[in-house]
Amino acid sequence: MPAKTHWVYLILYSIMLLVWVGMAIYGLIFTVQMAFSGERFAFVFTVMLVLLLYPLYRLGKTVWGQWQYYAANREILFIHKEMLILRRPVSIFGITMAFDKAHVTPFYYSDKHHCPAFDYGHQHVYFGHDLPLDSAGRLIGYLNARYYPHFDDDDE
Repeated sequence: MPAKTHWVYLILYSIMLLVWVGMAIYGLIFTVQMAFSGERFAFVFTVMLVLLLYPLYRLGKTVWGQWQYYAANREILFIHKEMLILRRPVSIFGITMAFDKAHVTPFYYSDKHHCPAFDYGHQHVYFGHDLPLDSAGRLIGYLNARYYPHFDDDDE
């Protein structure tokens, strides 16, 4: 499924990613310099810097994931006997989410988010945000007829 590029978000996350890379490189260089400075407080200060680099690393993972989400130009839905895989590829990178098909509900249209969706346990998973309403309806009908043939919309 094609995904429309949201340029404002892509530019913002690109800037945040570049700032994060700069902060991470500077933080690592400063930590190494402090560790080998020979000062009597170097060990304690280095431990504090390493502890501060961990939240920076976690922030970078979040920014990297969001950048990949907005940089992807398509969504791919793989459905196997036991797995349902939703992928937003960016070159060889990209976001991949895998779901155990035994816990996936039939597909439906989310009026709140204006896109096809399914439930995985208590989690609502939305995909195909940029599909027109008629295409989304045909996709949902096809997927439910193919993978959930005994599901009836009136049973909800």
